[in-house]
Amino acid sequence: DLPTRPAVRQRCRNDNIGMRRHCHLLLAESTFEDAGWGIYTKHALKKGDFVHEYVGEVISQEEAERRGRIYDKVNRSYLFNLSSDYVVDASRKGNKTKFANHSSKPNCDTRMVSVNGDIRIGLFAKYDIEPQSELFFDYRYDVEMDNDLIIKPGKTVDWMKDPKMANKISKKNA
Repeated sequence: DLPTRPAVRQRCRNDNIGMRRHCHLLLAESTFEDAGWGIYTKHALKKGDFVHEYVGEVISQEEAERRGRIYDKVNRSYLFNLSSDYVVDASRKGNKTKFANHSSKPNCDTRMVSVNGDIRIGLFAKYDIEPQSELFFDYRYDVEMDNDLIIKPGKTVDWMKDPKMANKISKKNA
């Protein structure tokens, strides 16, 4: 787990993504009403720590537009712009990071990282984060769209205060 790894090794973004070293994430209902699932960190994170890689199928912008229209109908989209030509679609081939919800006051940010010549998307802690906190990043919507979205910072939810419940959730996510 993250806390036992040396800080220098943990902060090397390219190495962490390439070696698939990441923190343990929990999947549970989001603290945001009607947001569905959210991801939570099991352990405390330090500012700059690598959280996890955002993965999925790399598709063209044209295919992303087509899929996006379908996803909009069901209000579930896991599209992430990689460049002006390509998009990562985590809908079918993603991992837990696709459940990170949007906030205009996020505790994580995303960075493009080159690993062996490939561009990858890393999720990193913006500042120190308490254990079992929900993780958010800014989806970078247009300003007009952002006003329509829930934009509050993350908080600890009740089930996290009960160690039995937290352990039950942790075992499901192991």
